[in-house]
Amino acid sequence: MARYGGSMPKISVELSDEELARVNEHAQSLGVSTRSWARQTLIQDAERARFLTAARTALPTAMEAVKDAPEGMR
Repeated sequence: MARYGGSMPKISVELSDEELARVNEHAQSLGVSTRSWARQTLIQDAERARFLTAARTALPTAMEAVKDAPEGMR
């Protein structure tokens, strides 16, 4: 993992006490720290968005490649 000036960049998120309690409870139910769960969730969502963008970009090419295939093979 790349290091920047000796420490990783950080983000801060403001939550109400009630929101923080729910987030902490959920992370605890998963058996992970809130920080670990938040990091994992942010990264997964960004990766999902990247994947969907790539899939949407590739779909027209894929459809063109199989346009002449029999109906059941498209």
